Amino acid sequence: MRPLDYLLDRLPLVLGFSAALVFLLLVVHLAVAPLRAGDAGYIFLLGAVSASVCLFVDYQRQRGFRSSVERRLATAAGRSLPGEGEPRGERASDGFEPVQLPPAKSREQRALTELLANSQRSALEGLQRYRRSAEEHRAFVDLWVHHMKTPLAVLELTVQQREAEDDWRSVAEEVDQLAHGLDLMLTASRLERFEFDLKPATVDLVSVVRASVNELKRAWIRSGVFPSVDAPAEPVEVETDPKWLQVVLRQLLTNAMKYSAAGQKVRVGVRALDGGGAVISVSDDGIGIPPEDLPRVFDRFFTGANGRRTKASTGMGLFLAAEVCRRLGHELVAESRVGEGAAFTIQLRPQGLHRLR
Repeated sequence: MRPLDYLLDRLPLVLGFSAALVFLLLVVHLAVAPLRAGDAGYIFLLGAVSASVCLFVDYQRQRGFRSSVERRLATAAGRSLPGEGEPRGERASDGFEPVQLPPAKSREQRALTELLANSQRSALEGLQRYRRSAEEHRAFVDLWVHHMKTPLAVLELTVQQREAEDDWRSVAEEVDQLAHGLDLMLTASRLERFEFDLKPATVDLVSVVRASVNELKRAWIRSGVFPSVDAPAEPVEVETDPKWLQVVLRQLLTNAMKYSAAGQKVRVGVRALDGGGAVISVSDDGIGIPPEDLPRVFDRFFTGANGRRTKASTGMGLFLAAEVCRRLGHELVAESRVGEGAAFTIQLRPQGLHRLR
């Protein structure tokens, strides 16, 4: 706390004391005995010295408390006080960190400290209730998705046995849509605890891409869209989480298939970059993305013109794909022209989680 700030806070008291002292000198001069200018100046000087001593003692007494409050405000705002260097960063978590103030020196400060403690206690209780509710909701979603997987597996087995019949082809398509929706919900739930489900490993990108394409074999046949993989003969090894990377690839391939007509192709490319890094690209010749929608395709719940036309978009798939890439240290980029298709590129940079050998 600067002395000037303290004086400005006490300015009404200083002005009131000065006015009272002048009034007292006038009363003595007019009612008791005339005062010479030197006597009046001496009395005024004694009063000023006494007031200065009182203000100095009070300033020293409150200096620690007010300086501590200012430091905490500066830390919360992400700045530093003059002469204190960089502020200490906040705790890198979503936890609630109570503010501890130094012992109060006055009744006003004690009231402020008590009010702050009560507010923090209420906030902490509310945060704990929210966390318990969020954990219960997350556990319920996970349990519900897993319970849905069992009847879905039975449906998939039945469809596989009778998919050759025309009446069952639409059922097979709906089963795949249901499975994709459940996987999407499970991915969104697990993403909130991404660090607990992360298992980096050195994998061959070519194998991961081919496995992701083959996983959608029935969907390729049913939609009439033809996939092609352009990859080098030698392995392209990176360090990543293969399960989460396949989640991203599955979403990109599903989108490319959804917005492509029968007979069109979806091209998947894998290539290593000079100087380190690798790139996976998924491109199609479908309807493309309008230019006004392109900057927002990775936003949560954004469906765009294409999603409104098909009425089958949730606005979560590309958002989750981009979020998974961000947490893996990769980057997902979209390019498109209306009527000419879309291309999505996963850039695996050397400084990310992955490492090209």
